[in-house]
Amino acid sequence: MTAVMSPGRIRELVAVLPETAEGAHHGHPDFRIGNRIFATLSEREDRVALRLTHIEARALAERSPKAFRLVSDREPIGWVSLDLAEADEGEVADLLEEAWSLRQSEVERTKASRRKR
Repeated sequence: MTAVMSPGRIRELVAVLPETAEGAHHGHPDFRIGNRIFATLSEREDRVALRLTHIEARALAERSPKAFRLVSDREPIGWVSLDLAEADEGEVADLLEEAWSLRQSEVERTKASRRKR
């Protein structure tokens, strides 16, 4: 059996993503790019929530309901919560990068539209 992923390891995985910062939101840690949240830790820091496309969030929750819980499903975005005790580090790293990339592209579009004004 693999070890439970720690909140510290989540922070390490986020730290390698460019232009990220840790903040706080509703009493728990969150991770941001351009002041936009792409992932959060629960208050007890035993779950990580990820902002993904609604299609991916639904698929994860359907595929592995013991690990993933769909917490918000508003097309085109969905939030999925992952139990760190059930997490695979490689998959978490990929999902964090995907969540970051989705937000990063939004941040870049916002910057571009501000430059056009």
